[in-house]
Amino acid sequence: MSFVAKGGRVVTDDMLDKWADDADNGEFGGRPGAVYSGPVVPVAQADAVSRTFSLSADMSAMLDAVAKRRGVSADDIMRHALVREFASA
Repeated sequence: MSFVAKGGRVVTDDMLDKWADDADNGEFGGRPGAVYSGPVVPVAQADAVSRTFSLSADMSAMLDAVAKRRGVSADDIMRHALVREFASA
């Protein structure tokens, strides 16, 4: 059986088996691919604390545009980005 990954790459069962064997042996070859962000979900705000930081005008405009396109608040985008950052640390 085979699958077609995002971008059109065909992934076969043999490839999946090889990747699993490599991972079991601690081998993670290749090169990193593109990162695709998932949906922005509201992050619970138990005991909310305000923080202030600066953005360039360009970054602020991009933040507002992404939030509008996704139909969420700019605050949700920022909280989501922080959660992703903390999860990858």
